[in-house]
Amino acid sequence: MLKYAILSVSLITVMAGAIIAPAVGSIAVAFPDASGFEINLLTSLHAAFMIPFAFVSGYLCRYFSKKTVLILGLVLYLVAGLGGGFATNMAFLLFTRALLGVSVGLLMPLSTTLVSDYYDGEERTSMMGLVSAATNLGAIIAIMVSGILAMQGWRAAFYVYGIAAIVMIFVVAFLPRKAPATIQKNASEKTFLPKAQIAKYSILIFLVFIVFYSIPSNMALFLRENSVTNTGISGVIIAACSLGGFLGGLTLIGLKRKIKSFYVPVQVMLLGIGFGLVVFTQPLVLMGIGVLILGFGYGSLVPIIFDGVSKAANGAQAMIAMAIVQSFIYLGQFSSPHIHRIVSTSFGDGSVNYSYTVMAVVLLIVGALLILKSLFQLKSVKGTEMPVPQKKSI
Repeated sequence: MLKYAILSVSLITVMAGAIIAPAVGSIAVAFPDASGFEINLLTSLHAAFMIPFAFVSGYLCRYFSKKTVLILGLVLYLVAGLGGGFATNMAFLLFTRALLGVSVGLLMPLSTTLVSDYYDGEERTSMMGLVSAATNLGAIIAIMVSGILAMQGWRAAFYVYGIAAIVMIFVVAFLPRKAPATIQKNASEKTFLPKAQIAKYSILIFLVFIVFYSIPSNMALFLRENSVTNTGISGVIIAACSLGGFLGGLTLIGLKRKIKSFYVPVQVMLLGIGFGLVVFTQPLVLMGIGVLILGFGYGSLVPIIFDGVSKAANGAQAMIAMAIVQSFIYLGQFSSPHIHRIVSTSFGDGSVNYSYTVMAVVLLIVGALLILKSLFQLKSVKGTEMPVPQKKSI
């Protein structure tokens, strides 16, 4: 049951800010005096507070058990998430989004470092894939339910945050209060922080979330630009991204074994194909398939990055390394809608459609270049292989 306790935390972390995405349009109507910037903050403000509190989480774990810090984060998550549904003005609503960021900042590093604590080798890579799958499964359930509830009124969408109560039951019942003895031993050993590798993984995950988070933060607005205003449809299409991420996490090990050095280039290409289907096709079914493919690419890339971080740093530095890299997730979440808006208003017509089009073209080009690079490297390796000498027959 330890595995389920760890995975349950992953259910509510990365997509916490996007849970109310299907209701953003209704919230904008409910608060007509709110600026476009404030409306964008509803799905991105939490990320700015997640960054510093990811490091606070590591600091608290020096003095308290990880289980205690998890419970604290879950309590704040419940208060902030459910509290948004009682907002009577935009200032209070934004305050609850900031508090939500505090709670997820405490939870997020633990959801992955616990995997490093209890698993190793290929089992750890597989578990990282399951964490990604669980993250996206939670998003599928949460966003679809949120979309349905939003049809009853935007306040109802916040009820979804109550799922944290179920997660708390799993954590209290099945997660040990102390780390395993082997982990405690490793923590006392002299370790170092591989700065170059951590910087590489930080940049990679930042770029992934600039791309990915534009779906939950901007898809409802994109659909409105295309005359689709039904919040239920918005919820289903956004959830398709998470379904793709769920499948990507589940198939990680098998797919990585098959395509090997082409794994990352193929996932980048899938991101481009996904955006291409979204912007260059009209039927909602094809848009949904595009979002599904895009989610698959995202769900396949993120666990590989986390697995690389867990291999690069260990012992006392593991929490610091994970907090640094995950802070770039939050920075990517916070920056994504604003970067897309700046690109669209500076070079295009200010629409979400324009920023999605730019994303599709850029990703397709980058994916193609990475695949060509892998092909040349593979050809070079084969060309340098020494032939096996043959025995002469007598």
